[in-house]
Amino acid sequence: SPGATGCKLDLSRLQAAGVRVADALAEGADLVIINRFGKRERDGKGLGFLIERALGADIPVVIAVSRASFADWIKFAGGMSVKLACDRHALDAWWRSISLRAAARTAPDHSTVCEVFK
Repeated sequence: SPGATGCKLDLSRLQAAGVRVADALAEGADLVIINRFGKRERDGKGLGFLIERALGADIPVVIAVSRASFADWIKFAGGMSVKLACDRHALDAWWRSISLRAAARTAPDHSTVCEVFK
């Protein structure tokens, strides 16, 4: 239609939001939820630094990954990934399992979340 414009991502606002989330991660987090893994994250931009920071701190990340981007995701995550069905039941079951394992963990040299589920 006349005058219609597409959605344009405001990268400076995205980065500013990412910095606020990174600050919150530094204070401790049980879980990080990121909308999606896309081209920007694959290329080391967008919110990729948050994903890397969370994975490095052994904080589980829930993120939507399209079929077309799944191979890129596996490479980005270094294989440290658990694939869930895209439904609430699968997510709830996964979180219960993660929460119970995290609560039971007492040894300082524990396995990472992804290692447990491989």
